[in-house]
Amino acid sequence: MTGRAQVSEPRGGRRPETRPEGSHASQTWATIAGFVFGALRLNAVLILGSLPLVLLCVLAADPLSALPALILALYLALPIITAAFCAFRDAPVFEVGEARAGEPEVDRQSWWDGHSEHQLLRPVGGVLRTTTGRVLTVTALPMGAVLVLSVDVLWVLNQSWGLIVAPALGIAALLALMTAFGACVMISEGAEGQAHVLVRAAAFAVMRGFPFTILSLVTLGIGLLGLIWQPILCWALASSLILYVVWANTRWSIMPALRGVSA
Repeated sequence: MTGRAQVSEPRGGRRPETRPEGSHASQTWATIAGFVFGALRLNAVLILGSLPLVLLCVLAADPLSALPALILALYLALPIITAAFCAFRDAPVFEVGEARAGEPEVDRQSWWDGHSEHQLLRPVGGVLRTTTGRVLTVTALPMGAVLVLSVDVLWVLNQSWGLIVAPALGIAALLALMTAFGACVMISEGAEGQAHVLVRAAAFAVMRGFPFTILSLVTLGIGLLGLIWQPILCWALASSLILYVVWANTRWSIMPALRGVSA
């Protein structure tokens, strides 16, 4: 018996690997840099995929004065917005932390299966081919409601009693808009079901998670003002960041409804 403590050798005769002191910090910075460059690349894709909306924001003196055209351009941009949601969900450059909690117990097939972790344009093209028709079909009803309610708001504001009714119509229009975004998130999650089922589930989730809905609406409002006043700068630098916040909030609210749709 000696006074010196014996250090047991790990099984297999291998000593535990030691990482360099700066490896964790360098990995963190590499992840952040990958996220930023991925977001910039996605911004370019968003510009190409939502060109009518971009041209309206750039060329129109006051896009808000042509509200029906703005809503129609946004409706036509929903497929590329859904593709961005799919990128946030599955693209390796947008993975942060460990596996996301609260995901539904369904087959989680990645939109990036079979593609390199650095590829973006080809997977996004595949998402557009797969989901464009479904996105436009599912979101037609809520976006139609947004259009009708927005026109009604403009009309009642010219009436003597308009200030009484306009807030209710405006809130209904905003809820319909977030329902359309919620349906896009559900499609990006691979939810099956008929259009009215997805719209109903998305509307319920939007109202149930109203704090996240309010945060998303504030983010969209700030983003819309930026797109109107500084369209090129905002589209090039911030469009994917705005959509990421909306996606994260909406996805958090939509998960319980997604479990019900998938069941």
